[in-house]
Amino acid sequence: MKAMLKGALVALGLAATMAMGMQAASAADDSLLQKILNRGTLRVGTTGDYPPYSELDQANNTYKGYEIDVVTQLAADLGVKVEFVPTSWDTLGAGIAADKYDICASGITMTLERLKSVAFSDPYLDSPLVPLILKKDEGKFASWRDMDKAGVKLAVMAGTSAEESAKKSFTKAEIVSITAPALDYQELLAGRVTAAITDTIFIKKALAQYEKDFAVVDIDHPIEGQPISMMTLQGDQVWLNWVNTWVDLKKQSGFFDSLFQKWMAG
Repeated sequence: MKAMLKGALVALGLAATMAMGMQAASAADDSLLQKILNRGTLRVGTTGDYPPYSELDQANNTYKGYEIDVVTQLAADLGVKVEFVPTSWDTLGAGIAADKYDICASGITMTLERLKSVAFSDPYLDSPLVPLILKKDEGKFASWRDMDKAGVKLAVMAGTSAEESAKKSFTKAEIVSITAPALDYQELLAGRVTAAITDTIFIKKALAQYEKDFAVVDIDHPIEGQPISMMTLQGDQVWLNWVNTWVDLKKQSGFFDSLFQKWMAG
């Protein structure tokens, strides 16, 4: 009787192990990773309006930028081609859900709100939010908190983490959401807002281009950190594990450091 019971338990354990193995194999087969490999193309959603992360060159209809280099290398390491799919800040997650692209890369910030509906890779860059103001207003605000008062208008790009953060951090100032192709700093240049809330890396580029026009408020004490990641579909752990391992290995190899020097440090 004991021998029969032992045999039954062994058989049950073997069946459970086989079932788990079949489930794992099924998950791998159904993963976005396998679909991308079978398709031979990595589809990347990008906005093309956020230098130095993602910028569309209208002359030849090609993309360039930090994030463009990231996903181009990602595709190369997958052994597939890269296909860029135009998207907008307020439709990033919708495009993922609608299977318009496999991954999104455009200088996108990982936030708790976004994580409710999409997944993110491990972050590989941080670019905190600060206010960009006109040069004539330099010295008017000691910190971003001094801007939270009636009569102050703060431009943010609609659908971005800057919009989300500004609405959370400022209760008295007016938040003005700007929809592309219009840009937040253009509203500032036109004098229609008091400041544009954007990230420190973008601001560094803006200051280089508009040194006589812009200033920044207390860059050493930002409104909020901005961990930059790639956005993708929820619930696909096989694909996410591969992407996160790729990010980790590229960090170790110095890949992201070299991209920073190329796009951000100059």
